[in-house]
Amino acid sequence: MARYTGPRLRVIRRIGTELPGFTTRTLTRRPYPPGAAAAAAGKRMSKTSEFGLRLREKQKLRFHYGLTERGLRLVFERAYRMPGDTGRNMLSLLESRLDNLVWRSGLTRTIPAARQLIGHGHLNIGTRRASSPGQQVKTGQTFVVREKARNREDLRVTVNAPILERPVGLKVDLDQLSVTVESLPGPEQVPFPVDIQKVIEYFAK
Repeated sequence: MARYTGPRLRVIRRIGTELPGFTTRTLTRRPYPPGAAAAAAGKRMSKTSEFGLRLREKQKLRFHYGLTERGLRLVFERAYRMPGDTGRNMLSLLESRLDNLVWRSGLTRTIPAARQLIGHGHLNIGTRRASSPGQQVKTGQTFVVREKARNREDLRVTVNAPILERPVGLKVDLDQLSVTVESLPGPEQVPFPVDIQKVIEYFAK
């Protein structure tokens, strides 16, 4: 299944959870699923099945982090092979992706925007150009916007007014637009509610 490119507000309305990395839009004006106006008028809504609950939790991760179905499954399989709790491992792998850290550091407004920044070759890790939005960043590494893109107005505006509070382990140089990873965000810092056990159950079926 390809990466989603359709209306983002419709997705968070269907899931019922705001996903700040996916879109800056919120559920404030329409905090109900698409088509729920008819249900509010008197039509009966069916109870969500156990599979439906697992699917919804999985979709939160897929849309927030901008992954394909296969990509998220590969993250699960890698987390499963790692020592320790599979759920925490999975969230740690997702939080340490380069595109997520570019967004969490405040350089872009969303993760899709971070993917675009990386895909267009505007970011270095150390002295080398970043090769992939999904590459894993390690503690002690530094990523920086390349000089030609450093004066872009959209980056300057966003980095000085980030959407979310930056994790304490990301040290940002506002002049050079560089970020040093002193510590990676942990599973408890995922910026939306998710029942990771249901995600594990979905993939383990």
